[in-house]
Amino acid sequence: MVLSPMAPPRKITPPTPPEPQPGVPRLLSRRTAVLLGLFIVLGFGLLIGRLYWLQITMGDEYQAEAAAQQTLDATLPAQRGNIYDATGNVLARSVTVWDITADPTVCDPEGIAEASEGLAEILNLDADEVYEKLSDTSTRYKVLAKSVDKPTADAVKAFVNDFDKDLAVITTQTSVRQYPCGAFLASVLGFCNADGDGFYGLEKYYDETLAGVDGRTVTVRNRWGYEVDNDQATTYPAEDGKSLVLTVDINIQSILERYLSEAIDTYDVQERGVAIAIDVNTGAVLGMASKPDFDPNDPYTIYDEDLAATLDGLSGDEFTTAQGAARERQWKNKAITELYEPGSVFKLATAAAALDAGVIVPNSSFNCPGSYAVADRTYTCYNHKAHGIQTVGQAVNNSCNIAFIQIAQRLGSEAFYEYYNGFGFREKTGIDLPGEESGISHTLSSLGPVQLASSSFGQTHKVTPIQMITAVCAVVNGGYLVQPHLVSSILDSNGNLVEEIDPEPKRQVVSEEVSSQVVSMMEGVVDGGSGRNAYVAGYRIGGKSGTSEKLDVDANEDGSYNVSYSFVGVMPVDDPQIAVLVMLDDVRSDTFETSGTISAPLVGNMLSEIGPYMGFEKDTSNLSSTVTVPNLVLGNSSSEWILAQSTLNSKGLDHELVDGIGQVIHQSPAAGTKVPLGSTVYLYTQSTEDQTAAVPDVVGRQGEFASQMLKAAGFNVSVSGPENGLVTAQSVEKDSQQPLGTVITITTTDSGAGEE
Repeated sequence: MVLSPMAPPRKITPPTPPEPQPGVPRLLSRRTAVLLGLFIVLGFGLLIGRLYWLQITMGDEYQAEAAAQQTLDATLPAQRGNIYDATGNVLARSVTVWDITADPTVCDPEGIAEASEGLAEILNLDADEVYEKLSDTSTRYKVLAKSVDKPTADAVKAFVNDFDKDLAVITTQTSVRQYPCGAFLASVLGFCNADGDGFYGLEKYYDETLAGVDGRTVTVRNRWGYEVDNDQATTYPAEDGKSLVLTVDINIQSILERYLSEAIDTYDVQERGVAIAIDVNTGAVLGMASKPDFDPNDPYTIYDEDLAATLDGLSGDEFTTAQGAARERQWKNKAITELYEPGSVFKLATAAAALDAGVIVPNSSFNCPGSYAVADRTYTCYNHKAHGIQTVGQAVNNSCNIAFIQIAQRLGSEAFYEYYNGFGFREKTGIDLPGEESGISHTLSSLGPVQLASSSFGQTHKVTPIQMITAVCAVVNGGYLVQPHLVSSILDSNGNLVEEIDPEPKRQVVSEEVSSQVVSMMEGVVDGGSGRNAYVAGYRIGGKSGTSEKLDVDANEDGSYNVSYSFVGVMPVDDPQIAVLVMLDDVRSDTFETSGTISAPLVGNMLSEIGPYMGFEKDTSNLSSTVTVPNLVLGNSSSEWILAQSTLNSKGLDHELVDGIGQVIHQSPAAGTKVPLGSTVYLYTQSTEDQTAAVPDVVGRQGEFASQMLKAAGFNVSVSGPENGLVTAQSVEKDSQQPLGTVITITTTDSGAGEE
């Protein structure tokens, strides 16, 4: 292709600017400039105003928002206070722990495998399970571990902070409420809910005292909003809760719970049982048990197997309702929330009221012909027995209904009603527990002749066990109605005393003279009367039994009603210090028929152990130093374990149940053996083979110390020579295996002090 030569470039002449048109005002350009200036000034003004609003007017708020985005304000839970028994044992405590959780949505998938291995090692978990949780991005919350200790939580924090990939794992401080004794004093202590708030019992009543005040910690947060481990955190410490010291003694409580549980199993008690021990002069509750109960560490489990079985086969709302009722039943403190007809125990109040009102004296006499008519109602005594002419004391001893109807008639409805109120039966006792009931009784206008007659011996009105034993305290302590209470003092978090609780008596109901008269009558009940099975040789004990029909429940096919058995015991009668009340609700056993053969020996057994523990001295001046062991084996009237123990109490012998409740089939020492007063007889209900122990070497020991060694090993001791002399010989070879209860004689001499 031939290319043509390039043509030279063409010269372009620029256009000439137009000349100004005549008539166009020069002011136009000036206005434009002014408007432009105004717009610029206005723009800068708006900008400055906006900056002023942002930095000055809203500065503090935006700074706070920025700080909130960069910092984490976390709650530091206050440590809930402890609950101690009267001797300093911890019954409830809170332990600080940490929960470990994760947000899988902000965990780097490339680091999950490595993180799972590390976290599993720290938390002692399976790595595959941790990996599965960290990989589940369908949720922002996964629990890896709960209630770990501080070293473990710190190790998790350090691992997360050092991890080179995104890992949203959080440690959260919390606390766990623990009850070291398990199902012990459960209905009194109560428990806390999932949020750590008191939900039942003392935990609820004293919730504000125990809870404390939460603190705060302010620290830097990372991009996901979680805490960054650093030294710049600002902490506002929590104010820990205060602690409670109870009047309840763990040793007395143990005695009540052990005997009560055994009796409930033995006598097929349907509606639970209750036992209360109380200082009659101060109202301090030394023990309070409702059985069966529950473990407050896991209160939502149904522990009564029969009760749990009622839920089988239920579903839906029916199951939910039944489960709630079952839980409520086991949580209830029967001593304060459930009502019962007190039966003949109430006769103590009737007698005291009539004596104080002056309508009778101790030697007043009453005739019991076997039946007695009031209006259209005919009353009888137990087994339709005719007691004949009786004094007041004899009527108490015989538990004569007819005599007490006549006593109430002398007193009259108005005075009876006033004393009934005076003893506190129409009001709550005010004990420091939630949910207390106040009882059900006749009004003055409804207290006609029949109602008065029935009320005189504890029927047709209902009380709580705590009301009944509080009234008994007034009967025996000089006439003063005390305030029952469970907490003796409150301590701060350092153990310093904050408050001492010692309530004053509410009022005097009867005179001290009347009180002394009724206590004397109560001693007659135990010393050979209807409550003789509560007798403990060497102690002066007063008591009163109560058998009441459950008339508000449908009768049985034979027309009879189910029965509740109760007994109250007081010791020592020359200076009353403690009262114990036991009530077994709805006993179905066919073996025994009255509270004198069920509840009385139960209280006697309790007092036989409580008395020595409280330091009450036995008067053995009228007792033989040597006792013949009675026959307690199956086939005798005393073969049931509870009556066997009662029989031993009456002989001045101690007892120990070796292998559970039931009929006694073996004993050691054997029947007919001569043993020193105070020796222990071991009772077997499951085996006829003796349990044995090694005999200690006590030669060269001081006599009293040697006796303690032998008794602690399970043997009885006879001393030949001075009680506290030097042991020169022992009748059974050292280290030999001998049956529990074997009597070992130690020979002592005055020479030498002996070893201790």
